[in-house]
Amino acid sequence: FSLQIVRNDEVLHDSEQGLGGAQLTQLIARQYGISLEEAELKKRSGELPTDYAEAVLHPFVSGMAQDIMRALQFFFTSTPYHSVQHIAMFGGSAGVQGLVQAVQEQIKLPVHLLNPFEKMSFAATVHQSKLKNDAPMYLTACGLAMRRFLS
Repeated sequence: FSLQIVRNDEVLHDSEQGLGGAQLTQLIARQYGISLEEAELKKRSGELPTDYAEAVLHPFVSGMAQDIMRALQFFFTSTPYHSVQHIAMFGGSAGVQGLVQAVQEQIKLPVHLLNPFEKMSFAATVHQSKLKNDAPMYLTACGLAMRRFLS
């Protein structure tokens, strides 16, 4: 995952962390003895064994929340800043079940999941619930597309 700390319109800190959706896919593949491709398909479709939440998901979410906390602590110790007001999450892993809540509990700050499509209207043929689930991973693409209309 990437961590960016922004104040007004200025990026104060930008770092890459080693944990993300690819690691979750690897954990699923290892836990269930399946290929990475099959693990990715099962992760996206939700067709995972009944012990998935306990054996894979909860430890992954907990580790990711701890990594976010450590990244924030590094920012606080290496800059003159000592607090942030809220966390906005986006990207492929941001929508992982329970992650927003785990991060909020870990860092004791408001955390919200960004949805770039929140105030947009769609054609009737768009699968609304799937789009809502996948929205956080489309923030960058949506922003790039919107530049065309905002210039």
